[in-house]
Amino acid sequence: MNQYSEILLDHFRNPRNVGDLPDANGVGEVGNEACGDIMKLYIKVNDEGIIEDARFETFGCASAIASSSIATEMIIGKPVEEAIHLSNKAIADALGGMPKHKLHCSVLAVDALARAVANYRGETVEDAPDPVICHCMGIKKSAILDVIEHGIDDLDEIAARTEAMTGACGGERCRPVIEKMVKDFFGDEK
Repeated sequence: MNQYSEILLDHFRNPRNVGDLPDANGVGEVGNEACGDIMKLYIKVNDEGIIEDARFETFGCASAIASSSIATEMIIGKPVEEAIHLSNKAIADALGGMPKHKLHCSVLAVDALARAVANYRGETVEDAPDPVICHCMGIKKSAILDVIEHGIDDLDEIAARTEAMTGACGGERCRPVIEKMVKDFFGDEK
């Protein structure tokens, strides 16, 4: 039984918007150490703040290539301020679903977009709007902060409420970042 939808396979076999974009004014590059996928996303934003073109170069599996392809289709023609809210769930849904162990590919596309927008704005990667903290599960900083701001300082409870730290790496990459977020919020109380 095939675990990939026909839409995902079509975007893998016939990717849209592949290649370099020489006149891009925003570029974001990300990689996933666990699986080896590397994604580079180029955006060309016009004077009105509309993404008029987007291209990608991805080295990775079918899910990574399909996520890159559909993400470019989903953001072309959108204002930057709208496109930046693209979620990995929206990408996965647009692809007709993805196996859980491949969701990190849709997260890469979202993270590459955030970095491209930050680059376009002249910001650093750290300034990227609502960065992804848990790359395995696609959990953004705002989701984790929302739980912390409700008084939750226990990492197991944060994991239960957000799914952060529950993916393929077991929280190896994001746990230190989340611990720091908790400490920064609660100060010496924690």
